[in-house]
Amino acid sequence: MAEGVRIQKILADAGIASRRASEALVTAGRVLIDGQHAAVGQRVDPAKAHITVDGRVVGERSPSVYLALNKPYGVTSTVADRHAQTTVVDLVPPEIRRAHGRIYPVGRLDRDSEGLLLLTNDGAWAQRLIHPRHEVEREYAIGVSHELDPRQEDALAEGVELEEGTARLMALRRATEVESRRLEALMGQTEGQLVWYRAVLRQGWRRQLRRMFTAVGMPVQRLIRVRIGTLRLDDLPPGRVRELGAAERGRLVADAPVSASPERAGLVVSLDGPGSSGKSSVGAGAALTLGYRFCDTGVLYRALTWLAVERGIDPDDPEGLEAVTPELHLAPDTTGRLRRIRIGGKDVTEALHSESVDRHVSRVARHAAVRTALLPVQRSLATGGRIIMAGRDIGTVVLPDADLKLFIDVSLEERARRRAAERGIKPGGAAAASLTADLARRDEVDSTRRTAPLRRPAGAVIIRSDGNTLQQTIEAVVEAVQAAEEGRA
Repeated sequence: MAEGVRIQKILADAGIASRRASEALVTAGRVLIDGQHAAVGQRVDPAKAHITVDGRVVGERSPSVYLALNKPYGVTSTVADRHAQTTVVDLVPPEIRRAHGRIYPVGRLDRDSEGLLLLTNDGAWAQRLIHPRHEVEREYAIGVSHELDPRQEDALAEGVELEEGTARLMALRRATEVESRRLEALMGQTEGQLVWYRAVLRQGWRRQLRRMFTAVGMPVQRLIRVRIGTLRLDDLPPGRVRELGAAERGRLVADAPVSASPERAGLVVSLDGPGSSGKSSVGAGAALTLGYRFCDTGVLYRALTWLAVERGIDPDDPEGLEAVTPELHLAPDTTGRLRRIRIGGKDVTEALHSESVDRHVSRVARHAAVRTALLPVQRSLATGGRIIMAGRDIGTVVLPDADLKLFIDVSLEERARRRAAERGIKPGGAAAASLTADLARRDEVDSTRRTAPLRRPAGAVIIRSDGNTLQQTIEAVVEAVQAAEEGRA
């Protein structure tokens, strides 16, 4: 696979323009790479290349930002509009715009519609939410002049013919009195009494709800979006913006349904690498961006090691270890990341990174009986696709037929430095030297064991992370997955 990042993505990430507009800049000859005219689709290492647009140097990517806005009536859902007095971007505090560069709305709300709107500078995350194939639910409060009659309700339930095709609702119901009171208290009351309904859409056609209700003889008086996927408007005041937490934005993309047809199922991605190479953090970050599930299979071996220590089972006793593997239960966290371990109904996840587990986990994982016992559990996770699975033998043993195989290449010194920083160990001291020696011993065990030794899978894409920030390595993985998706399309 070609290395580097597509030039249009670099320009979009730097806040120059959208990817499509960036392609136009390249086609017009306004983009130079090391003094030469760029080509659409050209791959570049942004850390090494000198990139200019109209003579101005393109800087580093702005940090990602994810915002929720309660859009008031009369505000336009565009970045800029010379005919609009106010756009949604104008409502974002200036300090956020300065820190994050080009911010744009994820989808649209009509000028005369209100409610929840997302804004970001992360194109991949935005695409995951707005692309029709992902069918992210959107719930609306619809205010009309009087109650729908049975004929109108039936027509809306059956679907309304519009020029694009048959427009359908996922759900339609009368809003409760509590919902209506809370909504009007937040958004302001309307002159005259409105009857409120709640409708859920997965389609996203232009002014779809207004056109559907008009077609059955009930024009919409007021339209307020109250939910996108798992995110609700709640008590965010009109015109106010708030940043989304990692769990919130993770749930948004992780819970978005995807068609099970082969072309829409997404990829099965294996992510291998040595101990402390950052597989878990990198894989989880990439999965969050792509809307994939994620599992670091090492958590299963750590959990088994913890259980062995607790029960007094010898790490060199494969039969004793195999006997307790059915007690391990893997569950997702709030972002959809498969990393929580429950044993006997108790969540023990936070105990899995102790020094005793670190010391014995390679001994536990080397047994063929243990790995065989856990293999069906790991393979079952890949059913349905759209998953990144990390470990030391994923691409070679667990998922030898993975759609895409990745391998993180990082030096022992860099891994030791990162592990020491995580644990607050000062470099150069005895504790740091001991940590480096432990990692070296673990590498030796992992790479020389008879069963499923650590190897680079044949045909794997190598992700080199020495000198990278975590975000840079995540972006390299995201690029690799997106290129593989495009190649399969």
